[in-house]
Amino acid sequence: MRRADDQRQYLFSILTSLTKPTYRPSPNLLRLHIHHLPITLSEEEQAAIVFPHAAQHPSDPALQREKLSLLSNTVDPETIRKAFKESMKACVKPDLSPEDKRDVIDIFTGYLEWESTECSTFSEADGTYKRILRETLRQDCIPELHPTVLASYYEFSLSHQSENTSPLAILEPIISTYSPSHEFYHRAFDIISEQSTDPRADLQKVYMRWRASARSNSDKVSATLRWVDWLLENQEGKKAYDAIEVMRREVRSDEVALAELEAGWVRVMEDAEGIDSGSSEEDGESDERSGSESGDEDEDEDVIME
Repeated sequence: MRRADDQRQYLFSILTSLTKPTYRPSPNLLRLHIHHLPITLSEEEQAAIVFPHAAQHPSDPALQREKLSLLSNTVDPETIRKAFKESMKACVKPDLSPEDKRDVIDIFTGYLEWESTECSTFSEADGTYKRILRETLRQDCIPELHPTVLASYYEFSLSHQSENTSPLAILEPIISTYSPSHEFYHRAFDIISEQSTDPRADLQKVYMRWRASARSNSDKVSATLRWVDWLLENQEGKKAYDAIEVMRREVRSDEVALAELEAGWVRVMEDAEGIDSGSSEEDGESDERSGSESGDEDEDEDVIME
């Protein structure tokens, strides 16, 4: 253990030397240095390293995300707000790697989560979300950004409604205002399945809207497989089969989409069988335990009778 600690400390000291600003280190080297920060450092000590690194490459998503995660605990709200806005503007650019795109999305959603706690009223926070949603609509270089922010807005809106409010009642104006993409429907489906008091009816309505708005046969297939997966998880096998049959007829002239449907249907059924098998095994074990306990009780009764 001591040797491993010594090796980590040695690596950190080398990286500290290589990442001095005079050497103009690359973003990747600075990220590596941050990744190897000793866990014994306080937040102030971490900030003393992370902030200068982030300042060297203000448009690097990973470095800015690291800075912002520390910044939110160390300075006043206006400084935090300014830093988030600068990072959101600087980090959105073409040719980002998948990892960088995820970091940009984390920056946007992190800002909105932070802002929603800072705003004194729902109306103020709602206005902030809508402003960011307008901005992300124009960010074509990160297609996943707007659907993710829109899903975050949906969850935010739900969290500020009464318990009796249907998730669909909140979803409808979002759909009519933003004409959401396939990616958003995926997230909305999961949200409703967790929060609806009548998921069977609500999810079917969402599925129908999702399928109707699909821009390609592949998107229709994906929507159907998500719906069918839920049906099988909830012992609705006949309805699941019917949904697959309807989609088979709809995409039968599209070989690619049809192949995706058939492969997905097999995968979903295999997953469902795995769940059923696991439940059966648990039931069997429960029965065995019950039988064993019953047998023990009988033995105890025999002893008492004697």
